[in-house]
Amino acid sequence: MPRLEATSTHYIKLGRGGQWEAEAIRDGVLRFGYRELSHDLCNARDWAAARDAWRAHRDGNEAVLTSDMNQAKIFYTAAETAVFITFHAGRMFWCRPRGPVELLADRTKIRKTVDGWHGQTAGGEDLFYERLSGRLLKVQGFRGTICGVEAEDYLLRKLGDEVTPEVRAAVQAEEQMFAAISGLMSLLTWQDFELLVDLVFSASGWKRTGATGGVQNTVDIELLLPSTQERAFVQVKSRATPAQFNDYLARMAAMDGVDRMFFVWHTGDVGEAPDLGNVTLVGPAQLARMVLDAGLATWLRKKVT
Repeated sequence: MPRLEATSTHYIKLGRGGQWEAEAIRDGVLRFGYRELSHDLCNARDWAAARDAWRAHRDGNEAVLTSDMNQAKIFYTAAETAVFITFHAGRMFWCRPRGPVELLADRTKIRKTVDGWHGQTAGGEDLFYERLSGRLLKVQGFRGTICGVEAEDYLLRKLGDEVTPEVRAAVQAEEQMFAAISGLMSLLTWQDFELLVDLVFSASGWKRTGATGGVQNTVDIELLLPSTQERAFVQVKSRATPAQFNDYLARMAAMDGVDRMFFVWHTGDVGEAPDLGNVTLVGPAQLARMVLDAGLATWLRKKVT
């Protein structure tokens, strides 16, 4: 994918305390306060006159006055090739400005955007806070309205789904690790596989309350999530087939007091999960990731050595 380019990048705070965030993102506009700042003078690009008229509102503080005018210039003159970002509801949004500034009845100002605000990268990856570097997130600490983005290179790489050689190498190593973990799981006895599944769910906060079965390579585990009192039923199978999964679904339908169901296996394929909302398939690929995330790769290796 070609690199996402921008002639400049800016963070904008949409209203005091974020009061305009939801509305501006919904309507696909940028919004700027500074009600007493002359729209006519700024629109005419008469910055000297606009500065003089605004001076009375800043008690002659030239440093603050300069900062205010720089922010106004950005809002009024940023090209369509610029990128603005903001943050709302645990996500970063970005847009490109378009057209002239318009004066609203309350004397705040708005600019339209090229195609609205986006909460995903160019490739469709969600821009949640937890997926963003602290180098970028710290821009939210800016006390004014508009400022440049210091982590510009990172921002453009993120928005354009650009992967650095270091990240690419890490992804390849991770994929190799997943494949190795899947191979090791196939060497486990069904009893050890049951234990591995128990450890994986325990690392996620689930507590085992009981188990039934224990023959013919299958076991049913009952789990409780203490934080929500959610109850789950887990069927663990070394090898699985679509027929076995369908049988599990039929038994599940007759169960009471269970909020979620997991079907876990390390060899075979059961097809797609039905759209029931409370049934989760955990096959070899997903389970390998869970094992790695839970820090159980070394335990697994030693178990089969």
